Amino acid sequence: MFKKILVCLDGSEHGEKILPYAIEQAQRFQSKLVLLRVGSLAPLTISSSSPEQFRMVSSIAVDAAVRSDLSEARSYLSRIAESLTSKGLDVDTATTLGPIAESIAKFIKDNCIDLVAMTAHVHTGWKRFFKGSAVDLILWGCSVPVLVVNPEHAAAAL
Repeated sequence: MFKKILVCLDGSEHGEKILPYAIEQAQRFQSKLVLLRVGSLAPLTISSSSPEQFRMVSSIAVDAAVRSDLSEARSYLSRIAESLTSKGLDVDTATTLGPIAESIAKFIKDNCIDLVAMTAHVHTGWKRFFKGSAVDLILWGCSVPVLVVNPEHAAAAL
């Protein structure tokens, strides 16, 4: 039923709590797991004396930050993929940069994903109102089933 399961990871222990559930589905349906990490750029502080120097320095700083973020994301996903592969699972990894929900939605559409598995970072009240939720955007904007786990009540990961 599910040929490709997208597992959205953010690099945190909370995010990894989706893994036992994704593994169970992959084993049940003999699915390929696709581990995805969407990178984001932390705010950069750049100072310079002229606008021209600022453009040059900021371009170099952004490029270095992107390379560093993607390198860290690839290493992180490789460690998890290696662990899952040793358990006999078929695993691919992918990284991308951009807004989280939009990047995940594009990946789903571009890669024929059959099921999305992710954890929810639970926000309530005003914090939820202002921050929104990538999970909400995926749930309501996605054309495939989405498995969402509250990490506070999930089984222990690997």
